[in-house]
This record gives sequence, C-alpha cells and structure tokens, in this order.
Amino acid sequence: METITAFITAHHKSLSLMAIAVVIRLWVNRRRFYRRGLGGRQHFSSYGKAIFTTLIEKVLMLTSFLFIVAAILLFITGH
Repeated sequence: METITAFITAHHKSLSLMAIAVVIRLWVNRRRFYRRGLGGRQHFSSYGKAIFTTLIEKVLMLTSFLFIVAAILLFITGH
C-alpha cells in the first residue's frame, strides 16, 4: 500500500492529466455513439450543427491526445 501511495504522490500531475484525457475521450465517444442511427451514420438536425459539433469534438480529441502525450512525458521525467 505504501508503494501505491508513493507512486500516486510522485506522479499526481501525470495521473491527473491522463484521467482528464480519458474522461474527455469517453464523453466524446459516448456522444458519437448515441447519435448513430440504424445505418451506423451520425444524424444531425442541421448542417450547421453537424459542422460545429464535429469541429468541437475534433478539438476535444486533439486536446485529449496532447494531454496523454504530456502525461507520458511528465511520467518519464518524474515531474
């Protein structure tokens, strides 16, 4: 138990970034899943909503990817 506590204490920044990235990815993928119809394609009520939603989701996925990379680098360097 002391080993786990020491690990979390030493790497709390990287673990926090990784947790945030996972939550963002799960949230975006859940939204995408529930927008799918019988044919497997996403359905939007208008073209504007489709463009806006897709853009925001891509930005969030890129952000989560950068959080994962930062978490790995923080973990390796020990900060």
